[in-house]
Amino acid sequence: MQKIFLEILINWPKPYISGVDLRLILDKSTNSRQAIIKRAIRQGYLAPIRRDLYLIKDSKRSPLNSFEIAPIIYGPSYVSFESALSYHGWIPEAVRTTTCASVKRAKEFETPVGIFSYEHIPIKAFSFGVNQYQQDSLTLFIASPVKALADIIYTRGRVWESVNDLSQDLRIEVESFQNCDRKVLALLIENYPSPRVKNVLNILLNGLNI
Repeated sequence: MQKIFLEILINWPKPYISGVDLRLILDKSTNSRQAIIKRAIRQGYLAPIRRDLYLIKDSKRSPLNSFEIAPIIYGPSYVSFESALSYHGWIPEAVRTTTCASVKRAKEFETPVGIFSYEHIPIKAFSFGVNQYQQDSLTLFIASPVKALADIIYTRGRVWESVNDLSQDLRIEVESFQNCDRKVLALLIENYPSPRVKNVLNILLNGLNI
């Protein structure tokens, strides 16, 4: 059974596998299933990401994309904050930790595929400004730049008096703000239940020709 199981893992369509999938594949008692999984971990075929979620090593699929796995590790969530700003090219530096927003409490996971940090945002503001991006066969859920900025303002308590202050502090080129979607900005101002977020986004809306 172990040999058949390892072949299934190597040919699995994703570079990760859930506990639900493993229960379907290993139609055995809980103790027998856990023994097979632990043996696969010892042999280096599986690595735990979190409870009931495993990285498949030596998979024939492409390497794991951290943005794809982020909402599976802890959801509902989407990629935001510095990771989203870096993805969109708004900040110059690469981000080692995958930063995400969630309606759940803040939490951090150290995994074999990197560190994933989740910060809480209000459920009312959760869906506005989050887009789906296709990357090869993957669907990634990533905040638009201005949504990532709104999440930073809310969670970090940041306040700026002008667009230039914001630009200099976060090292975002002023020209980047010209690409902001005015409709998304208006939706965030309307639906983000935080006066601080509303005020800063209004400064952005009024301070630029967008």
